[in-house]
Amino acid sequence: MLLPPTQRDRVVTPDGVPLAAWWRRLVAYWIDGLLVAIAVQAVLLPLGLLGPVTWFGSMPADLVAEAWTRPGSGAWWYAVLMLALTLIASAAYTVLMLTRLGWTVGKRVLGIRVRHRDHERRPTLGEAATRWAVQLAPGALTAVPWLGGAAGLWVLIDGLRPLIWNDRRQAFHDSAAGTSVVMA
Repeated sequence: MLLPPTQRDRVVTPDGVPLAAWWRRLVAYWIDGLLVAIAVQAVLLPLGLLGPVTWFGSMPADLVAEAWTRPGSGAWWYAVLMLALTLIASAAYTVLMLTRLGWTVGKRVLGIRVRHRDHERRPTLGEAATRWAVQLAPGALTAVPWLGGAAGLWVLIDGLRPLIWNDRRQAFHDSAAGTSVVMA
C-alpha cells in the first residue's frame, strides 16, 4: 500500500530508500565530533601546545576571556590555532568521507549514509562541501564570545529541523546540498 505523498516523503526518498531516524543522525554527529576533536588534540599534543588546563578544545573561562580581550596573547594564538585546526580537520574528514564513501565513521557505526535526495549516488564535492559549510562551519564560531550564542543556536536549529520542521527529515544543510541521510 502506498502512503500519501506527505507521509511517504517523511519515511522514504522519492525513489523509495528509507530515511534515517533522527536519533541515529544525532549519535553519528557526536561520534564524528569526538573523532575530529581527538585528531585536533593529536596534532596539538606533540607540539606542546596542549596545556594541562585544556582538553578536547575546552578552555577555562579566564583563558577564554584573555584570548578574546587581549589579541596577540598566548591564549589568543592558542584559540585561533584550535579554531583553524578544528575547521580544517572537520572539513577534510567530512567532505572526503562523504564524497569517497557516502558516510563518515559515525554514520557507518549507526548504519546510515548520505546520498543525493533524488538519485542513488554519493554527494559530489560541491554537495559535501555545502553540507559541511552550512552545518559545521558556523559551529566553530561558538568559541567567539559575541558570535557564540548565535552560532550555537544555529547548530541547534539545524539539528532539530529533521525532527520537527521538515517533511523529508532534512536539516538545513541537507536542503542546501540536495542530500538526504538514509539507512545504509
